[in-house]
Order: sequence, then C-alpha cells, then structure tokens
Amino acid sequence: MTKCIIFDSGALINITQNGLIEIFMELAEKFQGDFIITDGVKYETIEHPLKIKRFEWGALRIQKLLEEEIIRLAQDDDLVSFKELNEKTEEILNEANSSFFQGDKQIHLIERGEAECIALSRILSSRGIDNVTVIDERTARMLCENPDNLAKIMENKLHVPIRMNKENLRKFKDTKIIRSTELIYLAYKKSAMEKDKKKLEAILYALKFGGCSISEKEVMAIVSS
Repeated sequence: MTKCIIFDSGALINITQNGLIEIFMELAEKFQGDFIITDGVKYETIEHPLKIKRFEWGALRIQKLLEEEIIRLAQDDDLVSFKELNEKTEEILNEANSSFFQGDKQIHLIERGEAECIALSRILSSRGIDNVTVIDERTARMLCENPDNLAKIMENKLHVPIRMNKENLRKFKDTKIIRSTELIYLAYKKSAMEKDKKKLEAILYALKFGGCSISEKEVMAIVSS
C-alpha cells in the first residue's frame, strides 16, 4: 500500500445518508490506494446502529461497503494490530484532552473514534504510508490544523481565558485532515461524478447540513474553483 484515506464515523455516515454511495464507490475505484476504517468506526457506523431501527438502513449500507471491500478494516489488512492501535489511541486521547485548560481544569476535546483515526494516521505516517483522514467535526479538525483559532473559539464561548499545552499540540500538526466536502470535490476533479457545478453545490450543502463543519463562503470557493 502506498496511500490511503481514513474515515471517521461522522463523515462516513454523512456521505451514505446523503445518497452518495455511487460517487463514493466510483472514487474508490479511481483512487490508487485504499479506503480504511478502524474497528471503533466499524462499531459506531455498523455494529451499534444495526441494533437501532432508526439507523439500521444506514448501517446496512455501510456494512455492504465493507463486505464488498470498498472500505477495508485496518486491523484486517494487517496495517496495524489491535494492541498497537489501542495503545496509540490512548496516547492520542491523553494528549488531545490535556491540551486546553480552563483554569486548572482540562477541557475534553475528542472522543475515542476520532482519536483512533488520528492514531492510525500517525502509525501509517511512521511507516511511510501517505494518508489523509476524513473528519467533518470542527474541534478535531482544528486541533490538528489551527489550535490557536480553536482556543479563541472556546474563549468566546466560555468567556474565560484558555491555556494551551503547546508541546502536546505540536504532535498533531502533521496529521492531514479533510472533510467530506473536500472528498466530494476530489471525486468531482477525478470525474467520479458528473461535471455539473450546480449538482456539486447541492451536494456540498447537503453535507454541510448533514454535519460537516464548512461555511457558505468555503462552499462557494470550492464550487467556483
């Protein structure tokens, strides 16, 4: 394997709930690498929602992608052992959730599923495997891309000064993050979908309203590029 795309639960659910499976599958075929999920993401997108009638249909669609090997499980592909990924995930959780402080109190930032994806990304990077992680949630993305702005957002929300552990934050700066919207734009550029800017715009807005943290200004910048 030379490169892969790692999917967080929220982004994968957003893509499938918006009826983008055919585009997703076409991109997977054109992408010269693998689409990867972790065991935690499998639990959050397939195993747990299969037990809930409201979410069962979405879980079955993602399960089909896994069964047809459109997406692959990192542990099954021998990319990483359960033990190694668990240890790295605990390390990521500790670093992320002790990076911002309100007074002496740590601020909880990310959950285990997001931490697993970032942990897998670090492990793959250490082995020379080019990778990017698809995360729609703003906090985890800004933790990696722009922690200073994340601190400002929290200060405005909490109305208190926020202290940062910059040594911890430096460890996240090399994690490459994209959103489901950028993934769809990649599909558009690779002709994995119809070259229709109106349809592209509609899909980007559907993903935005489905939970992807993207502004209208960013949507229009993608459409006009």
